[in-house]
Amino acid sequence: MEFKHVIFDLDGTILDTLEDLALAGNHTCDLHGWPTFAVDQYRYKVGNGMLKLVERFMPAEYAGDGMMFQTALAEFRSYYGEHKEDHTAPYPGIIDMLDAMRKTGITLAVLTNKDHAAAVPLIERYFGPDRFAVVQGRIDAYPPKPAAPVTLHVLEQLGADPSSTLYVGDSNVDIQCGHNAGMRAAGVAWGFRGTEELEREGADFIAHTPDDLLRIVQG
Repeated sequence: MEFKHVIFDLDGTILDTLEDLALAGNHTCDLHGWPTFAVDQYRYKVGNGMLKLVERFMPAEYAGDGMMFQTALAEFRSYYGEHKEDHTAPYPGIIDMLDAMRKTGITLAVLTNKDHAAAVPLIERYFGPDRFAVVQGRIDAYPPKPAAPVTLHVLEQLGADPSSTLYVGDSNVDIQCGHNAGMRAAGVAWGFRGTEELEREGADFIAHTPDDLLRIVQG
């Protein structure tokens, strides 16, 4: 078998969260009379965690305004916390793929830049309590991915060797995340960013369907 452990990104990789994130962002913008954005535009605002997402939808005139940023962040988190399951769902074929991996003895984990407090209930809601051995969201103890420390923390929790572990995600951040921790990284073409960005970042593999990813993992 090619890999013994697989670590997944969350948003845009196993769970389609884009519309709920966009609606929460636009709700926050509406509260302040700021310009809003089409859902598709949020594909390029997400991926680096909620703090960076809020920074990206705030008007440029508020750059460096810490008080306004904290207000907008609190508003976003509050609305998203209440509405994060309105439109969110696993991508087609994901659950079957995860179960097929587990049946062959592969250990699964999630590492996401989504706030840990938001990530854990989403995983439990859509994937149950047992599919993933580790779920790690963004916490203050570590810088967000692609910085290596949080990824190495997950590898340690898994007891996993980077050489036999695959990181899977949908963006350049995810490819960097895997490589920075000494892993190979697979990009999923169905996610938020698409094949061109993944290839440009140097993804070791590109999966166009969940079945593709299963074949990559099994070698």
